[in-house]
Amino acid sequence: MFTAEFLEKKLAELIDRHGVPGAQLAVLDGDSVTEVAAGVLSLRTRWAATPDALFLPGSIGKLYTATLIMMLVDDGLLDLDVPIRTYLPDFEVRDPRARDVVTARHLLSHTSGFDGDHFTDTGRGDDALAKYVAGCADLPQIADPGTIWSYSNSGFSILGRIVEVLTGATFEEVLRDRIFGPMGLRHTVSFADEAIVHPTAVGHVPQPDNPDELVVSPMWGLHRAFGPMGSAVVSTAGDVLAFVRFHLDGGVAADGTRLLDAGLVADMLERQVELVDDSVIGQAWGLGWILDHWGDVAVIGHDGNSIGQNAFMRVAPAERFGFCLLTNTESALGMYRELADWLFGQRLGTGPRPDPEELENPAVADPARYTGTYEREGLTFVIGSDGSGRLLATVTPTHAVAESQGWPPMVDLPLRPATRDDAFLLKLPVADADLLAAFFNPADVGGRPTYVHFGARAHRRQD
Repeated sequence: MFTAEFLEKKLAELIDRHGVPGAQLAVLDGDSVTEVAAGVLSLRTRWAATPDALFLPGSIGKLYTATLIMMLVDDGLLDLDVPIRTYLPDFEVRDPRARDVVTARHLLSHTSGFDGDHFTDTGRGDDALAKYVAGCADLPQIADPGTIWSYSNSGFSILGRIVEVLTGATFEEVLRDRIFGPMGLRHTVSFADEAIVHPTAVGHVPQPDNPDELVVSPMWGLHRAFGPMGSAVVSTAGDVLAFVRFHLDGGVAADGTRLLDAGLVADMLERQVELVDDSVIGQAWGLGWILDHWGDVAVIGHDGNSIGQNAFMRVAPAERFGFCLLTNTESALGMYRELADWLFGQRLGTGPRPDPEELENPAVADPARYTGTYEREGLTFVIGSDGSGRLLATVTPTHAVAESQGWPPMVDLPLRPATRDDAFLLKLPVADADLLAAFFNPADVGGRPTYVHFGARAHRRQD
């Protein structure tokens, strides 16, 4: 049904409509994968994008880390439900209780409760992860472990360090020896010096003085300590789906070799926590996986952001249908949504849930319910009011990734009330689509909000 010519034409239309320099698409339908590309790998060189070019899938790589963790469980080396200090005796965060009780299950499901965007360059040596984990000692706690879901990059680098300690090898070596090689991922590497022999996409970010213009990002990949967060997977859309097929086939590689117990593969799809906002990402989280339903169709997947690159992967396991979209632009959410609607609509008659609709009245009855300062590691929201009941958000990123990309000022952005209690639509100048800001209080549903959930993270109220 989806021929290469048909998909390539559609992809070219989409990148043109959404202003994306280049993209790569792989579609799984039954046991076949069709791979296409459109646009250019770089606006500077104008080299054409090809199906074998390497992109940065970003946090889709967290699924590879989660798979390695489950392999260690399969080996009898790791228990998901014992404190991680069992394996990392020197592990520290600011809250002693969290330090002592957080488990690998918490980290896999983003429920550790400590801030998760600790972005520190600890060098290129084999000790990068060890140094990174040592640097987590001052991470603040935003919630008790196991109480709320808030996306945590730091948790996955900690998992990566557990992989190193239990195997005696570097994280990248274990990735290569247990996933890349055995699964036949011939177009997947971890380092820039490995990627350079392949056609490779570079990222694109908004020009700081003119956000409507894209320029080549000043950096290519993220630092080595971020590898288990996803940066150690540099790949093609087709290779990502080859990895996904391993999961759909219950832990068996394409050559018939069993690499992971089928029961543990199934465990990764068991719901661990419900999401506060189910409109953008999904309804729940498993052990590494986004868990969702589009209509009556169960869907799994993951998204990824890297330096000027944005990736999306969604698959319906029962129907063995899905796709991976890799792009070389900072934000391609609008393009992803249109593509997902089209592909799943054509094949399964369904698609992603839309955002709640915007209310006609931009004002709220009680602005003080929401106004205040909300923080997490690397980002601060200051919510104010213009005096007529309309809410405004000033967003200040302080993490190194935002600083390196020269994000434009984000001051007095309108929060537009949506058809959902305590929820607002907000568009950042670095994004191509609205995201939902959901205010909530986990201890008192309907009470005065103690958090705002935005961009998959919980930001705790400070006043």
